[in-house]
Amino acid sequence: MEKKLETILYVEFLDHSSTSNIWLSDEEFFQECVIEPCKAIGFLEREDSLAYYISSMKSRGEKGSGHTILKSAVSFARKIPQKTFFKSIQYLKDNILVETPLKL
Repeated sequence: MEKKLETILYVEFLDHSSTSNIWLSDEEFFQECVIEPCKAIGFLEREDSLAYYISSMKSRGEKGSGHTILKSAVSFARKIPQKTFFKSIQYLKDNILVETPLKL
């Protein structure tokens, strides 16, 4: 089986917050609506001129915990060079989950 290589992205960015769907006083509104410094790390699925698209979980044909991070909000980004992708859990044997050895 051919080794699958993945690029990891570490990114720091500013994110938004939103209020719940209740009425708030001016003071409560400005306490609730803040810009949050955030960090994320994941598999770089793709990027374009506007955004990074990352996932933090993968199976054979699906991705989970996906995020679109706008480049205009990014304060720091580092692509970690291609790394081998660990071989995933392969099968169940006699109702016991069997893992294959990790390939580096």
